[in-house]
Amino acid sequence: MFDATALELLMVSIAGVLIIGFLGRALAKKTSISHIIWLMAFGVLLGPILGLLNRITLLNYLQLVISFVILLVLFNAGLSIRLGRIVHNASRGLILSLTVFLITFLAVSTAMYFLFYEIIPSVLIGLIVGGISLSTVNRRKLTSDRISNMLNLEATIEEPMTIILVLVLIGAIMISGPSLTLGYVSEEIISNFSIGIVLGALVGMAWVPIMSYLQKKKYEYSYVASLAIAFLLYITVQVMGGSGPISALVFGILLANGESIFRSLKYRHSMSFTLTKESKNFNDLVTFLTTSFFFVYFGALVDISNYTAFILGIAIAIIIMLARQLGVRLTLAKSDYTLREKDEMSSMTSRGLGAAAVAALPISYAIAGTSYFIDVVFSVIIFTILFNSVLLHIAARNKEEGNGS
Repeated sequence: MFDATALELLMVSIAGVLIIGFLGRALAKKTSISHIIWLMAFGVLLGPILGLLNRITLLNYLQLVISFVILLVLFNAGLSIRLGRIVHNASRGLILSLTVFLITFLAVSTAMYFLFYEIIPSVLIGLIVGGISLSTVNRRKLTSDRISNMLNLEATIEEPMTIILVLVLIGAIMISGPSLTLGYVSEEIISNFSIGIVLGALVGMAWVPIMSYLQKKKYEYSYVASLAIAFLLYITVQVMGGSGPISALVFGILLANGESIFRSLKYRHSMSFTLTKESKNFNDLVTFLTTSFFFVYFGALVDISNYTAFILGIAIAIIIMLARQLGVRLTLAKSDYTLREKDEMSSMTSRGLGAAAVAALPISYAIAGTSYFIDVVFSVIIFTILFNSVLLHIAARNKEEGNGS
């Protein structure tokens, strides 16, 4: 049985998470500062400050919690991918994503290597913070839909890529040890991805007609069934030695694009599957609850006495900011984007759920030289969000001054 006091504290903590998650999102609509900061701060309060959440206990459940979060993130990422839109915008959006990600990864990894002379931790931290997280960005602050669409495409590519590359590298390290080679990692990627892609695609193609039928019959909460299939698929693929995260991503992509895929295959029967308003609302609720509790969980894992890690996180956030400025300017140098639009694109430094989800994994697998990752990424998330807010404000002010002159 639960101790009465412990139960009361648990209920108060849950209420606190929900209230802070709600108020943080409400404040984010008025400002450019994400709700993530407030949730992580609440985790710090419950964990290292008040001691209500024990770090050692939380670490014991880390792999389970992160597996759930990664599945949800990648499944949602798949649902948001429209293949036709990506193909239409591939020439610039894909180049922007890969260029910025590569420059950021190389800059951070190189800086870390020169500081610690450890190649694996340096590469891991570079991958972890390599991609932006659009969930931290207030799109109302952007001046045009094409900027919002471009950033959405970039985040759709970068955040899943960040998670998958980190998982692949950790998997390769766990099997081969620190002596892993590029060839071995390539074999791991091909092997893991092949099983995940094939099974994710097969299950997705089989599930699209079923979802079409469920929606036509107007069964309530049919989206729940899709989420359940995503969980079962994830577990099955993992047991078979494939990549569960990749299968969840592919499954989501197939659900989002199944109708157009069947049409391109000349499938004659009428089929219509869309993420209905009811399904979207349920999906948003699940995402809100999961991410709110996860960021509190993540904040509770932080060692607030590790000042060196926080300073290192600030330095990495500055590198990310400079790398993004360079990447965006190079990619959009000869484009028709205005100076204000380029400034807005360059300001999107925010890291969020993707980085937090994989930051603690190296620690849970006891990979040498990664014990400080949670503290560093905690600092990186906070300061990239703050830099994002300041840079957006500067871009807006420069525009106003330009109009006034």
